[in-house]
Amino acid sequence: MSSNDTSVLIAGGSLVGLTTAVFLAHHGIDCTLVERHPSTSVHPRAVGYYPRTAEILRQVGLEGPALAEAAGFETHKTRAGVTSLAGEVLFSKEELEGGDSLEDLTPSRLVLLPQDRLEPLLRAKAEELGARLHFGTELLSFTEDPDGVTARLRNSAGGTRTLRSRYLVGCDGPRSGVREALKVERKGRGVLSRHVSIAFGAELAPVLRERRYSVVHVKNPQVMGILVHDDTLTGGTLIVSYRPEEGESPADFTDERCVELVSAAIGSPDLAVTIRSCFPWDMAEQVATRFVHGRVLLAGDAAHVIPPTGGYGANTGMADAHNLAWKLALVVRGLAGPALLETYHTERHPIGGYVARQGSLQLALRSGTATEEQRAEAADALTVTMGQCYPFGAFVPEPGVSVDGPLAVDPRILSGEPGSRAPHVVLGHHGVPVSTLTLYGRGFVLLAGESGGAWTAAATGAAERAGVRLDAYRIAAEPGGAAGMLADPDGAWAGLHGVSDAGAVLVRPDGFVAWRSQDGVAAGCHAAELDGVLGALLAR
Repeated sequence: MSSNDTSVLIAGGSLVGLTTAVFLAHHGIDCTLVERHPSTSVHPRAVGYYPRTAEILRQVGLEGPALAEAAGFETHKTRAGVTSLAGEVLFSKEELEGGDSLEDLTPSRLVLLPQDRLEPLLRAKAEELGARLHFGTELLSFTEDPDGVTARLRNSAGGTRTLRSRYLVGCDGPRSGVREALKVERKGRGVLSRHVSIAFGAELAPVLRERRYSVVHVKNPQVMGILVHDDTLTGGTLIVSYRPEEGESPADFTDERCVELVSAAIGSPDLAVTIRSCFPWDMAEQVATRFVHGRVLLAGDAAHVIPPTGGYGANTGMADAHNLAWKLALVVRGLAGPALLETYHTERHPIGGYVARQGSLQLALRSGTATEEQRAEAADALTVTMGQCYPFGAFVPEPGVSVDGPLAVDPRILSGEPGSRAPHVVLGHHGVPVSTLTLYGRGFVLLAGESGGAWTAAATGAAERAGVRLDAYRIAAEPGGAAGMLADPDGAWAGLHGVSDAGAVLVRPDGFVAWRSQDGVAAGCHAAELDGVLGALLAR
């Protein structure tokens, strides 16, 4: 039995674990990931990634590769109800209404790509950035002490070893062994229904003809379920339910039974069908009571299980990883106090509960069982994914703002409030148009108005004293090509960020607003103000 060291150990190498590894390595943190399966997912699972998730991928150079891999899905933007692929269309609508008209909000867009094809991109990026990934390796147990975590691992050959880390992140799914070892309870409506996802191969082009769908709701006398086809038209996934209370179990889904169900869903009984895999899972609404337990943190399905109606689960888990990574990086480097990690819980726990509830509401809406109260409570996907507002956490709240406010609002009514996603504005940089979102991802970013030169001057010293990266820019109508200046000829930046010409906004590495001064401060006070803000953010 040997012993090795790493700063952060990640348990679970699916979508959220890989995203955590990517962003930790992106921030220069030594991390090790273990996953008991031999490789990335062989099952399509999650398919849709909202524009906010694409923005996250953009920060590490993965938005372009993901879009390239998803190119074959570009026409698959409708959701339909059919008796079968070869049968009558019962309804058809846009999967993300308004999804192609978001230029005012984001430079990114919806990405339709099965999880089994996104995970290899994340894996390659994590390895490129220096993360150590060990597939075929299982976390058997761990013990936590004031200085770190000691984990016991077993590889596929049966060999065991211990590994010492400063922190452990449990990304090991809805049946998380990490969460169970911590005895962290979950609350919510629990398991709502049980399902199997059947991945299959079949030549679908003759059946689909010119039609293309991102999601198909199939209902006929033989089968009722959800069907997704891939961009090659040579396969897809059928999701059907089973009822344990009636004696049904995953064992009932033999290859022969799966072929029957897929054939009925396609509506072409003579079509050759092969079964690639059958994956049982529970539709549930469950949220862990704690996302942070000393030096152990939970993310993704280990922290919250979200009904997949609406496609929020994968997107929320990746946002967890994005929120956590920069905080872990600063704490591991000794630049922030451990209390910064507590803000991972205070920010993401309310959001986890909110999004899980929204998933249940979407289920009620799409099944036709929603009450008037549920219809009023349900939010659109744009609000749920891009309009999130943290009630408190790693930001400096403004006077008079209630922590009991909404957890998400229409992003078009947000204007740079601390605790919300920083707005997208197209500015000019040396004559080249750039989105403000492209500035975020490495360290803190300070944006100041045309009369805010004192802010940018003070930022350099404040960053040096805090030991953190802080890039500062002044925004003017005609900057004249000066260093650290961005052009805003339309004068849109200040209004969208809720500041005057003398104001400033500080944005976190994850693109959320950390602080703003709407109208500036008295002369000579800029450095002291920024020192105080950074001290508060870094929990020193």
